Amino acid sequence: MSNVGDILALLAVAHLLNVMTPGANQALVISSTMRSRFHGLVVAASFWPAGAFWAAMGLAGMGEVMHRAPALEIGLRVVCGCYLLFLGQKLVRSAFKGRGLPFVASTDTSVPKLFLVGFLTNLSNVRAIAYYASIFTAAGAYVLPWYWQVVAIFGMPAIGFAWNATIVLLVSSPPVRNVLNRITHWLDGISGAVLLLFGIKLLATS
Repeated sequence: MSNVGDILALLAVAHLLNVMTPGANQALVISSTMRSRFHGLVVAASFWPAGAFWAAMGLAGMGEVMHRAPALEIGLRVVCGCYLLFLGQKLVRSAFKGRGLPFVASTDTSVPKLFLVGFLTNLSNVRAIAYYASIFTAAGAYVLPWYWQVVAIFGMPAIGFAWNATIVLLVSSPPVRNVLNRITHWLDGISGAVLLLFGIKLLATS
């Protein structure tokens, strides 16, 4: 059991450090939270199933499959890169117009639509397969019993949700929100630019 505990602890710490790195997910979470705390939490929650999917694919050896079938990886990169470009340009354009994205700008936006946007954004990170495959190998997760592997698959994205939920609570707190409300359009522009850069990077490496 101690060996299992060591492996899970290593996975947890390594993944926490990874999700703390600023990226497209955090950009979308912050932009959504500027509309409402509820929006931010929905988007943060939407990353969890996508993360679990990529973790399962990494543990199942899909990283090796994509390595042996480069056309598949290139196709995924192109599709995901184009999606990030689409999302990014909408955020940047909305920033110049002084309003947020249509799906996060109003309080009556449907939860499924908001959830889908976050899910697809997280799913667009095709490099996640390689990341999970590498971290599972480094930590020795492949030797874990299947039920502990399931814990890892669902537990690691849960850590990501906890971190993003913390960001939501911080950004939506009155002192921080009062400051950020004055620069909402700038935050939208920066968030859009981040998504554009990640999209361009994906396409450039395809």
